[in-house]
Amino acid sequence: MAALAVIALTLAFAVPAVAAEGNLVFVSSTPSDGGTNVPIENVGVKLFFDGNVTHESVWPANSKAFTLTDPEGVKVEVTAYPGQRPGEEGYILVLANPVPLKEGQPGQLQQSAVYTLTVSGDLAAVNGARLGENIIISFETMDMAANARLSMVVMVVMMVGAIVLMFVTNWRKMKAEAEAAALAKANPYRLAKDKNISVDEAKELIEKAKEKNQKMLDKTGGKAPPPVEKTSVAPRLEAKKKEKKKKHKVSGPRPVSEGGSKYRTGRKGMKARKARAEAAREAATAGSNKPGSGAKKSKKKGKRR
Repeated sequence: MAALAVIALTLAFAVPAVAAEGNLVFVSSTPSDGGTNVPIENVGVKLFFDGNVTHESVWPANSKAFTLTDPEGVKVEVTAYPGQRPGEEGYILVLANPVPLKEGQPGQLQQSAVYTLTVSGDLAAVNGARLGENIIISFETMDMAANARLSMVVMVVMMVGAIVLMFVTNWRKMKAEAEAAALAKANPYRLAKDKNISVDEAKELIEKAKEKNQKMLDKTGGKAPPPVEKTSVAPRLEAKKKEKKKKHKVSGPRPVSEGGSKYRTGRKGMKARKARAEAAREAATAGSNKPGSGAKKSKKKGKRR
């Protein structure tokens, strides 16, 4: 009896504490099977299971259950990391470690290529449940040349949009400033006459237009023209009066000698010459009227001929 008790106690310790409860279920992955446009650097595949697959009792074996291959079937080195936070017992991150092309640079996968991650069916949970069959996840890396062209097109479109927006904003600003200048000179009396309304209604229309224009100025960053300073008319008339020069009237011409000048104008000599010339003409006229003066003249004329 004692021997049977010892055997029973030995068998009891040999049985695991937790029995397997069905199969381990794969929930999802990121990227999913058939995913595209996956980056070529720092590629990581997130795996989610419905059981605790990161417990220290099963992790040494589970960390080796992943295989990544390129389109030619060549294996790419990977490293598995278990979830660290509470509630992440079923989360595993598989990070690709491709060989870098140059020293000091991160490794890169091939562009526009399909890679396959295989999860072994031996992956087990802490309760002993296993996948039972391999899980295959395929994904395609992005085409960097196409993405570069797309980025260039997007950048050009953004630049053109920014230029158009700046042009439109400046045009609205200039328009608002021009309207503000026109409103500053608006005449309510003329507006009332043109629209056949009262002056008060015209003033109200102008004020509403100014309020609307001010909103546009605030929106576009424009500035209203400075107010026109109105000055009275009286000061300007007084200034004109002060500017007038006094005019002195004279009764008639006077010689410069009265003013103290010693300059001789020669008027006296001219009068004397005119008097002598006049006397000579009178003497010649008197001589022509004497008898015999005509015969002499005719003789002289004949000689000249």
